[in-house]
Amino acid sequence: MDVKAVVFDLDGTLIGAPQPFSEIKEELRKRLLGMGLGEELIGDLTPMYESLIRISKETGMSFEELHSIQVELEVERMKESYAFEGTREVLGFLRKRGIKTAVVTRSCRKAALYALEKNGLAEMIDAVIAREDVPPDQLKPNPGQLLHAMEALGVEASKTIAVGDHGYDIISAGKAGALSILVSGHESGRMSFSVEAEPNFEVETMKDLLRLLQRLLSTYVVVPAYNEEKTIGKVLDDLLRYFRRDEVVVVDDGSKDGTEEIARSRGVHVLTHLVNRGLGGALGTGIAYALRRGAELILTFDADGQHLIEDAIRVMRPVAEGRADFAVGSRLKGDVSQMPLVKRFGNAVLDVVTALFAGKYVSDSQSGLRCFSRDCAGKIRITCDRYAVSSEIIIEASKAGCRIVEVPIRAVYSEYSMKKGTNVFEGLKIALNLLFDKLR
Repeated sequence: MDVKAVVFDLDGTLIGAPQPFSEIKEELRKRLLGMGLGEELIGDLTPMYESLIRISKETGMSFEELHSIQVELEVERMKESYAFEGTREVLGFLRKRGIKTAVVTRSCRKAALYALEKNGLAEMIDAVIAREDVPPDQLKPNPGQLLHAMEALGVEASKTIAVGDHGYDIISAGKAGALSILVSGHESGRMSFSVEAEPNFEVETMKDLLRLLQRLLSTYVVVPAYNEEKTIGKVLDDLLRYFRRDEVVVVDDGSKDGTEEIARSRGVHVLTHLVNRGLGGALGTGIAYALRRGAELILTFDADGQHLIEDAIRVMRPVAEGRADFAVGSRLKGDVSQMPLVKRFGNAVLDVVTALFAGKYVSDSQSGLRCFSRDCAGKIRITCDRYAVSSEIIIEASKAGCRIVEVPIRAVYSEYSMKKGTNVFEGLKIALNLLFDKLR
């Protein structure tokens, strides 16, 4: 993937400390009570910084005086902070890959810089955006801090991954247009309240994050294409939002139109079949190339415009996280409102035939949106040149013991894409070809 920056939360992500934030909040409450403020005025102090702003406005007290108490408590807490296991390895890995890093934190700048320096991380971070650096209404979960970080690093949102341990981090990433990773297993340093949000990826620890990043940064996309000049340009533009040009492999399967020229104009890698070999031949060529290039993950993506790039990221997730070896994007488990009934029926026939040979039922066996781990892709032997390859891949993956999962995706059909793929007649023809091939 084309990742140019990784922006980290600080507490609960990179570092932890023995003292929980709940104790900071209680100590702050005691100090405020000692200043003569009432319980009703103080409230629950969630979040603390914004609560102090409110108290200052309601009482006329100096915000600087109130805030200095929170700063003092935060700095004192950081004196016992420590880097989570794997933090230095992750930052070192990103440094070697030339990927910029930043910290975005709701902590004060003084405490953040102290913690980074104390734990030997300061030189591995390119920018620190603390709560004082943006207006209060732009603090996480709003996107202001993350946008400020991306501006400081000179990196656009689609090339940025935000990593955090809290729903606030995930929400702000979504609003800013960046991808997100949730680190869920660090209890120390976690905020005193929780917010539910769905990340693009999730890991338990920083050690797991290193392996995830290694996979993501070695992902190849295989795009089989035959006479797709009407759609291939838009498809590649979408893919290039998240993937490097040398990671996108178009297999031009003997096209007679401008498919190859358009693909080459986008700067992606193009492999050309002199004659049309069919979908199976194109996928076989592309997957073999990706394996030779050292791909850790291989994504297949149709050239006719029926897949969404957001769905591709979702299909990657279980394989990238190590929970599966092979993921299939299922239109039948997602929004099927645009999927013609005739195609649903044709697919259903093939799903049953595929299940008989694979010993595993997949609800959308003909989906062109798939993700393989390197190990699983290396075990799949493709012999079917035509559309039967979609069923063959599932059969081969199942027999090889690959862990197979389905991920709901949206079926997107235009008048152009509806003319392609599987209908009832094609479904029956594919089923017969598959039957004869597997019984030989």
